[in-house]
Amino acid sequence: MKRLLSDIAEIKAGHPFRGKIPEVGDGEAYVIQIRNINEDGDIEWNQLVRTNITGRKSPDWLVNGDVLFAARGQRNIAACITDINRPTVCAPHYFVIKVHSDKAILPEFLAWQLNQLPAQKYFAQAAEGSLQLSIRRPVLESLQVTIPSMPEQAAIIGLYNQVKKEKQTYNALIENRSKQMQYVASNLLGEKINLKSKVKVNTKKDI
Repeated sequence: MKRLLSDIAEIKAGHPFRGKIPEVGDGEAYVIQIRNINEDGDIEWNQLVRTNITGRKSPDWLVNGDVLFAARGQRNIAACITDINRPTVCAPHYFVIKVHSDKAILPEFLAWQLNQLPAQKYFAQAAEGSLQLSIRRPVLESLQVTIPSMPEQAAIIGLYNQVKKEKQTYNALIENRSKQMQYVASNLLGEKINLKSKVKVNTKKDI
């Protein structure tokens, strides 16, 4: 079954910060910015800046199940909010997608689908702007979303999470091997460099 995204979810803009977001060490709120979501759609929570929210209106705090969509940039990454435990908003470069409770689609599955090639091709063709590409809200609302059965959605998300874990494991192994080789190179080549330096010094003395 396919549905327009606007039929199954409400889409809002991120918090309306004006200009650069001021960083406040003991600020009341955390802010998710474009740089805080990696290519796999994972939020790097330990890198969020803190700030104070100004204005009379209370902010729309992010809650579990919200899907963030990066409307600006070369790739329009989506991320699903899970296990949030702090007052957090997102920058205005994001759209916040809130799935209607009566629609049979998991927010995690929606975020996964937005990051896949068919949706990414759609966004690339519809992006506007010369200096910085962006996706307008009507474009996002008009995206056709595939809605399989709940068991199928859950199975896909489970498989995707397993793939991410394997990727993290392999990346950690590669990084560890790289550090080992750097250590070997530093010890081995560093000694040779020192020996050459000593030879040069001794040669000058002999002269």
